[in-house]
Amino acid sequence: MDTTDGPAKTKPEPVANTAAAPACTTSYYNGACPICRSEMMRYKRHGEKAGAALNWVDISKPENADALKDYAITQDMAYRRIYTIGADGKPAAGVDGLIKIWTEIPRWRWLATVLKWPVIHPVTAWLYEHVLARAIYDWNRYRMRRTEQKQAEKHP
Repeated sequence: MDTTDGPAKTKPEPVANTAAAPACTTSYYNGACPICRSEMMRYKRHGEKAGAALNWVDISKPENADALKDYAITQDMAYRRIYTIGADGKPAAGVDGLIKIWTEIPRWRWLATVLKWPVIHPVTAWLYEHVLARAIYDWNRYRMRRTEQKQAEKHP
C-alpha cells in the first residue's frame, strides 16, 4: 500500500481534520468562565514573558463560536474542557491540552513532564474529565441561568 500521500488507509484519524495546522500551539478556552479565563491569562502572561509560541482563542466570543468546527469540535464541547491544537495540527483535550500548553512555557514545563508519567497521567486525566471539568461546566451553566433570570426579572 502506498502511504506517500498521508497515513495508511488502515489507520483512520480519530477526528476529521480539514484545517491547516496552526503556526504555533493554539488553545481554545471559555473566556466567559472566570476560572478558565484567569488560568489561561496566567499561562498567556508566562508564555509571553518566555517568548513561547502560543496563541489563545476565546470560544465564548460569537466570532469564535465555530473556531474548532474543522476538528469536529462544537462550541458546547469546547465549553466543557480546554482544547489545544498543536503546531502539528493535532487536537488535544483536557489534561492533554494543558500538557501541550505547559510544554511550551518553561515555568510550567516541569508540570507537563510530571503529568505525562504513566502512573500520574490516567489519574489526572480522569480527575479533570469527571470532577474538575464537569464541576466548572455545571457551575458556569448555573451562572448563565442566574444571569438570564436576573435580566428577565429586570425586563419582564
